[in-house]
Amino acid sequence: MNYLVQFVTIIFFIFPIHYDSYPQDNLFVDSLKGALSREENIEGKIDILIDISKYYGGLNDFKRSESYLFQAESLAQQGNDKKTLSIIYQNLGVLNRNIANYGKSLHYHQQSLFLAKQEKDTLLQTTSLNSIGVVYRRIDNYPKATEYHLLALKLSEEFGHNYNISVALNSLGNIYSLNGQYKEAFQYFERALELSKKMKNTLGEAINYNNIGEVYEFRGVLDSALNYYNLSLDANQRINSTKGIAISYNAIGKIYLFSGQPQIAHDFFSKALELDLSMGDKKFICDSYINLSRSSIELGNIVNAEKYAKRVVALATEIGSITHIQLAYEVLSQIYSVKRVFDKSLHFYQLAATYKDSLLNEKNTRTIATLEMIYEIDKNQKQIEMLEQEKEINDKELARQKTIRNFYLTGLVFTVVLVVIILFALNVMRKSKNRLEEKNVEIQKNNIRLSRQQHEIQQQKTNIQHQNRNLQNAYQVIEKYNSKITDSIKYAERIQSAILSSLEIAAPYFEDYFCYYKPKDYVSGDFYWLSTKNDKLIFAVADCTGHGVPGAFMSIIGMDLLNQAVNQQNIQNPSEILTFLNSELRNKLKREENEVFLKDSMDIAICTMSMSENVIHYSGALIPLVLVRGNRIFDYRPNFVSIGTSTETFNVSFKQQDINIEKGDWIYLYSDGIIDQFGGGKNKKFMRQQLWDSLVNINTMEGEKQREAINRIFLDWKQNVEQTDDIILLGLKY
Repeated sequence: MNYLVQFVTIIFFIFPIHYDSYPQDNLFVDSLKGALSREENIEGKIDILIDISKYYGGLNDFKRSESYLFQAESLAQQGNDKKTLSIIYQNLGVLNRNIANYGKSLHYHQQSLFLAKQEKDTLLQTTSLNSIGVVYRRIDNYPKATEYHLLALKLSEEFGHNYNISVALNSLGNIYSLNGQYKEAFQYFERALELSKKMKNTLGEAINYNNIGEVYEFRGVLDSALNYYNLSLDANQRINSTKGIAISYNAIGKIYLFSGQPQIAHDFFSKALELDLSMGDKKFICDSYINLSRSSIELGNIVNAEKYAKRVVALATEIGSITHIQLAYEVLSQIYSVKRVFDKSLHFYQLAATYKDSLLNEKNTRTIATLEMIYEIDKNQKQIEMLEQEKEINDKELARQKTIRNFYLTGLVFTVVLVVIILFALNVMRKSKNRLEEKNVEIQKNNIRLSRQQHEIQQQKTNIQHQNRNLQNAYQVIEKYNSKITDSIKYAERIQSAILSSLEIAAPYFEDYFCYYKPKDYVSGDFYWLSTKNDKLIFAVADCTGHGVPGAFMSIIGMDLLNQAVNQQNIQNPSEILTFLNSELRNKLKREENEVFLKDSMDIAICTMSMSENVIHYSGALIPLVLVRGNRIFDYRPNFVSIGTSTETFNVSFKQQDINIEKGDWIYLYSDGIIDQFGGGKNKKFMRQQLWDSLVNINTMEGEKQREAINRIFLDWKQNVEQTDDIILLGLKY
């Protein structure tokens, strides 16, 4: 297959596709099918089959698109063309990703990566790595997604694959944006934008402007969001991308709607609808109708709002879009509330909730299926590695046995020949002189003894050399695996740092803040977490049992459960969040009825506050809250039970304390790692009182200075003693 065709095919399937620029008429596909019937070259047939697959993909006829890719796969297998097969599997992976079949998508992308590595094609490798990262991002597995996009970025930068550098930067920016780490998201999007400009990739510019606009929208900086959406619109207009222009119109309209200018928003939504209708893409038509319905409500045109919402229900039902049906029902509930028909408003609200639950169940089902597929892929890969190792060991053993056998055979032949010669000589000499014969016999016996001794010495020398080589090989293998394990843990440290919440989330609520975070090993079982919900800040500090890799896994489970509690279950009271964690951690780690799969548990403190009141709501499980006001310290005790320790504690009721705070107060949450540290010259623990005294002494400093002071105090106490446990201390100044 022509390499330029390969690159274009990769671009088509990895980047968001604007099908409006692709011919959508029967004459075009009929001409392709005619060319296919006339083409005799296998490579030419494969190129045409992929083009036909693109055509049907543009019509959202994914089943027919997949069938032509299967035909291309069969031809490539006949010619044993691994590079072409890698491209076809890449296309199949993207096709299945577009219909949310993430298990199959991951399988095909892994096959594509395997073949690309065999062919040593770094362009295909980076494309596959990015595609695998996108699949993991779709199923909300952000650590895995980050890992694969970073691998793609590193390899692309090494070999100068600018396009895949841009894709990796965009995806990493989206991951950080979804996790509320907007500073890091900006950095990646701005790098991607600069690269798109350098490559004169106008489509890439449009996408990056839109992504940066979304981040500003999420942060509530609507002026900047509008500016970047306009830049995205200009780029889409320059390449005449109908779909891109429609997307920009809807994005700009939403900013005007949020800014209290519904008429301008309505005009932009109308222009977006006109373009969507011209393309016939019913999904995007639904998006525009939803936006028009919302702007009509703000304009007081309830009749049109209801008309648009009902059109969405009809279209979404036709294409099977549960998301759009749920959104339409939410709007209809709002419409009937405005009309004061509350029974209908409640009815549509309940329908919207039902569809929302259906969406969540569908996503969970897909996620479970994908995780099962991932498990099977990993298991098969490990089996292959074990078989290869076993084969290597057997080959070495056979070679060793063959060498020993040949040595003994040679020695035996040599001995037989030597005996024959000696017997012949003895017979000749016996005929001449009996006396000389006796002496010669004695000499020959001595020679035989010497020969055997030499043989034994040589054999011992050979054995020693074999043993030395085996020891050297074993040492090299151990060094290699030790290096791999260390590299993997260091890489895990980067991934864990990437998924920790940004402390900047606390900026609107607290005057100053810092976090003293010191894992015992590279990765930690302690973590902090922050999120906002409406006008509330929810923040937590947790200490998972163990440290290193096991603790890090538990910390990921803890952060995932916190995200579920706050962002999915909409739980905002600290005590209720602890109850949810206590129940769900049991479900996460449970193997059978009344059996806890792991003995691990989690100590945690959770606090909430809003901008409208000077009160912190606190609930803790073995992690206290300390408030320092001037030279006074106030200790708020937690529940003396850990999350998920035994079946007797799963139904425990967690108390919640409401704490009035004043300007200048410092709030501290910490794990037991620092107070349990041995040192001080007498190998004693640091203890809680010494920590409190230190906090009182340093509370007049700025947050960063406090973090440095605590680090000095800790190191002076620890001296040469090994660190006992992971350490975390979060400080917030009101």
